[in-house]
Amino acid sequence: MIHLEKICRENWRQATFITTDPKRACPLDEEWVTSTAFSIVQSVYEPEWESRLILDGDTAVGFVFYGWWARKDAPLLCRYTIDVDHQGKGYGKAALPVIVEEMLRQYQTWEIFLTLEAGNARAIRLYTGFGFVPTGESDEGEEIYVYRT
Repeated sequence: MIHLEKICRENWRQATFITTDPKRACPLDEEWVTSTAFSIVQSVYEPEWESRLILDGDTAVGFVFYGWWARKDAPLLCRYTIDVDHQGKGYGKAALPVIVEEMLRQYQTWEIFLTLEAGNARAIRLYTGFGFVPTGESDEGEEIYVYRT
């Protein structure tokens, strides 16, 4: 069963090595998303951000980083990664509703934002298939999308 777990003393190493890089070089800036290591550190020093390990049972399959976006005065799904060893198995699609449900509950809101690079067709399909729609706005060169309940 897919579930989220706070990053803690027992699992931070698992989370740090979640990557989309087939070579597992763990760069600080992967092709489409900032590394989990950077995100974990950011969430320690910027408390408005949350880091969560995505697990299927006891197996770490991904990572998500989200928080409060002052620009929209609403939550932002900032980084979402399925580990390279678990891509193509349906985890991206399966974990997204769990993430959205947690964010809606945690922030007591009816909308969630995210930003995407226009060239990230795979992510665009995933998010729009779930119900995120483009707002017509951009942030730091990325298109802004919103999900509303």
